[in-house]
Amino acid sequence: MTSKTPAKKLFIPVVIFFIITNALLIGLKTRLGKWGIDQSVTIIGNLVLFVVTIASLLMYQQAMKQASTAAFLRNTYSGLLIKLFVCMAAVLVYAMAVGSAVNKGAIFTCMFFYFVYTFIEIRSLLRWNKERKNA
Repeated sequence: MTSKTPAKKLFIPVVIFFIITNALLIGLKTRLGKWGIDQSVTIIGNLVLFVVTIASLLMYQQAMKQASTAAFLRNTYSGLLIKLFVCMAAVLVYAMAVGSAVNKGAIFTCMFFYFVYTFIEIRSLLRWNKERKNA
């Protein structure tokens, strides 16, 4: 199963989104403050989402290479569950650390980022799978 597109290209859209998002978060610090969104919480949340998206993307990539259905499903569900549980744990740790001072705006912004990262991840995988030979 060779590919016209190297597997490294899977990660490029995720990295680009991470860099652009962080640049915007740093550049829009005063505007975020006016909207009630904590910049540091949002940047840390974006970093967590970036790392967990890269990890799940690696698992999805391995799943696409599996010949057996069971191995494919195991890798796919593992990637999905790891991403979900790490994000839930990050929110719980944050909520426990700050108590009642939870910044809901930052959490909702990170939820939006979660959906964007997931969209980019799936789109990249589908594009990569389409370009693979004998897939």
